[in-house]
This record gives sequence, structure tokens and C-alpha cells, in this order.
Amino acid sequence: MPTADYQRIAEDLRRRLAEGEWSPGEQLPPRAQLAHEYQTSPAAIQRGQELLIDSGVLEGRKSVGVFVREPQTRMALPVLLSIPDAIRQAGLTPGVEYRSDVKVPAPEPIARRLSVDIDTLCVRTRYEYLGDARPLALGESWEPMALTHRTPVLLPEDGPLAGTGVARRLASVGVRVGHAQVRTHARHPNDHEALRLGITRRTLIVRLDRTHLADTGQPVETATFLLPQTRWELVYDIPVPACDCDGDELRPQGADGHAAGTRRMSQGGTPRGR
Repeated sequence: MPTADYQRIAEDLRRRLAEGEWSPGEQLPPRAQLAHEYQTSPAAIQRGQELLIDSGVLEGRKSVGVFVREPQTRMALPVLLSIPDAIRQAGLTPGVEYRSDVKVPAPEPIARRLSVDIDTLCVRTRYEYLGDARPLALGESWEPMALTHRTPVLLPEDGPLAGTGVARRLASVGVRVGHAQVRTHARHPNDHEALRLGITRRTLIVRLDRTHLADTGQPVETATFLLPQTRWELVYDIPVPACDCDGDELRPQGADGHAAGTRRMSQGGTPRGR
């Protein structure tokens, strides 16, 4: 089977990258210029570049162009750690762009997660998380507006407790957060998500749904985070109950009721073998 034009372009671009024609972090020539060089269409150049973006060789930057990807390590995200803290721990400078809107009617999926009626008025906050000024994750949080209406903590990222987290903000209005539930699954991004994250639609992302619940069991906030799997791995820290046993419970029991593999002492103090 003959090689498709875009595959041939991807292979040749990979060769040129391996030979050092472009350095890590350097921008590739415009697609029109490469199309003229390869005697093909800009669409074929785009598909060839997308293959290299999917394999982690190149990266697309929104409204800027295509660049040689610098060596990167995947960031570990403990599921209940804030994304900016995880970015900071990876040695990058974190940044957050956000927008909060009030009186947003809850659509059916959000209403179900919050255990409220459809169209219940909520505060919706959308986030773009940055590392060294590049987009690394997206987020969207919903809170029933009735919890914080007419209080200084109505908006998650503004006011006296801005950026301190759901539990602390809601505690200030008498709502005690008991625990959080997390659900995850992998999928491909839509066009809008891929553009904002600088990835292609073929790149897998992890969707993480997190819901905070009051100690009464009532959901008080729910959020969705989108994490490109090329940049993130989830880490679960699971407590293990302490064991007060001395270890005998783990040894197979012999026919006489003693732990197998042990030697009983005779009355005279001499070990008796099997």
C-alpha cells in the first residue's frame, strides 16, 4: 500500500528533527511555506504535523503555530491536590485564568451531580491552568448559589477567601464539607478543548469529575477537570487500616493447629522436627 502524503511528510519532518534542523522550543516554518517545499497542500502538512503532535514530538500553540516540543516529564496529580500545587511541584511556574458567572441555570448533568432541580441557579467558574504560561489543564466548577448568596465568598476566586478551596470557603458560611468523591475516565477532546489545550483531537485526555459533599451527604460543589494524558498521571493515596495482629494469622495452619513451618519444643526443651 502506498504511503499517504501526510505520512511521508511526517516521516521526513521526524528525520529533520532528529538531525537537529530545528531545536527544542523552536517554531517550525508556516504551513504554507512547508507546503510549497513539499509540493503538497497545507492540509497534508497539518495532518503530518498532527501525527508528530500526537507522538509528543511537536506541540501546537493556540493562535501561534507549531513548535518542537521540549523534553517533558508527566506531572503527578494526587486526586485531591490542587492543580496549581501539582504544577508547582513539577518545577513549573503555575498560573490560572478564570471566569466566574452567577445565576447560571444548572443543566441536567450538573443538577444530577449536585442533587438539585434542573435550572437551579449556580455559580459557574471556568479555569485554564497554566505551567510556564502554557495551558496544561481545563476546569469547570459549579456551586448552588443558595449556599453563598449575599455572602463575601460568593465567587471562588474573589473576596476574602479567594483561592482557598471549597472546604474553607463554605465553612465560613456554616457548611462543613465532609468528603469528596472522584470519578475518572478517558476520552478524546472536542475541537474547542483541543484548541485550548494545544493538542489534537486524537490525543487522549483524562476527565476527572470531583464532587464535594457536606457532612450531611448533600453535594455542595462539583467540578470537571480535563487533563491531557501526555502531561498528567493520577496518583491515589489510599490509607490502609492498621493491623494489631502478630503475624500468625498469615501463616498456614498445620494439622495439629500450629502454624506450619514452625518447630514445637519437647518437654525437655529439644526441638522436635516433623
